[in-house]
Amino acid sequence: MIYLYAFLMLLILSLAYMRFEAGFVKVERVKFVKDANCLKIVHLSDVHINLLKVPQETIRKIIRLENPDLIILTGDYIQEARDVEKFLPFLKGIANDNTYLCFGNHDYSAFSEDKKGLADFIQAIRDMGIGVLHNSSVCFKKSSKKYNIIGIDDLRMGSPDVDKALENLQTDAFTNIAFSHNPDIVFHIPKNKVDYLFCGHFHGEQIWTPFHVEFMMLRDDKLCKMGIKSGLHQVNGINLYISRGLGNVCLPLRFLSRPEITVYHLP
Repeated sequence: MIYLYAFLMLLILSLAYMRFEAGFVKVERVKFVKDANCLKIVHLSDVHINLLKVPQETIRKIIRLENPDLIILTGDYIQEARDVEKFLPFLKGIANDNTYLCFGNHDYSAFSEDKKGLADFIQAIRDMGIGVLHNSSVCFKKSSKKYNIIGIDDLRMGSPDVDKALENLQTDAFTNIAFSHNPDIVFHIPKNKVDYLFCGHFHGEQIWTPFHVEFMMLRDDKLCKMGIKSGLHQVNGINLYISRGLGNVCLPLRFLSRPEITVYHLP
């Protein structure tokens, strides 16, 4: 009996810690340059508003303190269509004048057969002055530099069209910065077309397990099979960063994979 009590106590403590970690956000700083006048981008991913345990005021405070030039969100905001009413106020509370996003697989599955619902969701976001970049780009200017900001639709549930996303780039731009939900899109981008690619999707292996069971048995993404699940990597000649995301899927728990807000410093 004593072993059963010990096991139950260990289980309770483990669940308590995982619930705590799910709300304990970490600011990851990725500095490609140390110049004080750099381009500063805040990246959020995998909000999963229905199971978000990081306090929304904490997220807003971090973004206000960072005062970024751009805010980029890379998908998976809602699980069901009814979550829209929770997500839109969250988005409005964190956005600045230069905020851009794309959608992830969960956003599309939330609307499955409801094309009008999806269109209304996109329009509501655009009505807030936020750019929805699905296979499209905009040019952002800071000081004397131009930056192409490129959004590519989700690889699995969306309609990704890399050629279309790249067709209207400013040829005199200093840097091409792309973002998408699923990082496996990196294998579909022609060489020498994109300098940086920001993604999410993997949650950094939300709940760590020995031998990375989730990635080896439950996912078929190519990068996962290569052992690439989060952080900065050079893939296909591109600086690829994969966020661990903010929210949670299935359970509001994390283990050895803290939620993150990423701050990039680019030349």
